[in-house]
Amino acid sequence: MTTKIRALMVASLALAASTAGAVDVREVVIPDSVGVAVEPAHQAHVLGEAIRDSQVKRTPTIWIVTEPSRTRALMPEEEARLDAIDAEAAEEARHVRTTLLFGFDKSSPGEWAALESAIGDALRTGSIVKLVGHADDVGSDAYNQRLSENRAISVARYLIKRGVSKKNIKVAGRGKRDPVSIVDSSMNRRVEVDVVKAAGKTL
Repeated sequence: MTTKIRALMVASLALAASTAGAVDVREVVIPDSVGVAVEPAHQAHVLGEAIRDSQVKRTPTIWIVTEPSRTRALMPEEEARLDAIDAEAAEEARHVRTTLLFGFDKSSPGEWAALESAIGDALRTGSIVKLVGHADDVGSDAYNQRLSENRAISVARYLIKRGVSKKNIKVAGRGKRDPVSIVDSSMNRRVEVDVVKAAGKTL
């Protein structure tokens, strides 16, 4: 409420009191509903601030709009985005990943336990096993390349002994490339195992 309107209201109340003798500004009671929605045409008739001994209950008005839920058809771009998310989730469900760690300059892992959970999926018909060997940054590029390949080959031999078909195993070496840690080099001496189950076999 502007200063001009407040002044006009005070003047009108004083005028009413002096002419009719029926209203004393000190006795005006401000209703609790002050502050709720008022039509613009009646704004000048609402007392919005305390005058003399009158008090206004200043509670901020909270408006709550409720609307029932509705269904609507998806837009083509929304449908495509959801389809892409579903396809990505389905593809990820086909992969069983694990990592085997190796000692310094070793081509066999310290233990095979991390591989056990993936062997069952590797034995399934249609599964492809991808083995990618890695090395740390100690030594030449050529030496670490051979070492990373030998690490992947040793894992492949272990899987073949466990019954996985050789034709379903893919082996590669990345040497000292693609480190996963610049602090702990032991994390880079590894073979990443990715068992890709045949499409439709996600259980």
